[in-house]
Amino acid sequence: MSAVSEIMSAKKIVALNADSNPTVLDATKRMLRSKVGSVVMVNKNNRPVGIVTERDVLRKVSTSRRMLKEVKAKDIMSHPVITVKPYDSVETAAAVMAKMKIKRLVVVEQDGSMEGVISLTDITKKLAKILTDEQNRFGNLKALLGS
Repeated sequence: MSAVSEIMSAKKIVALNADSNPTVLDATKRMLRSKVGSVVMVNKNNRPVGIVTERDVLRKVSTSRRMLKEVKAKDIMSHPVITVKPYDSVETAAAVMAKMKIKRLVVVEQDGSMEGVISLTDITKKLAKILTDEQNRFGNLKALLGS
């Protein structure tokens, strides 16, 4: 199967500097504006230190009845960040997601610089394409054999 870098859809990383103390409202606005489901929290060296997902907002803020502008994003971010390398296989990424019960992984190079984000949706789309291609190949073979 493919490498992570070949199927990840989020190659432009949506990030917030954790040291600037952004609020959950800042994070959700950034997600909405960028049409993504997560924001990577980075340190001053632009290295990932956490991730705030839609799920984090729902589970950790909405149930507490606190206002989004009152809660700091770093207080609800998932950390440490679970990562994969761009050359790791999609199977490896899927196994990590299943084991950790998460839907997104930050993709980082050897030096720690961020390459992108791979999501469960990216993997599902790849699997759907493989299945469709196989079904089409089977249908073509069937037609050639006259069955």
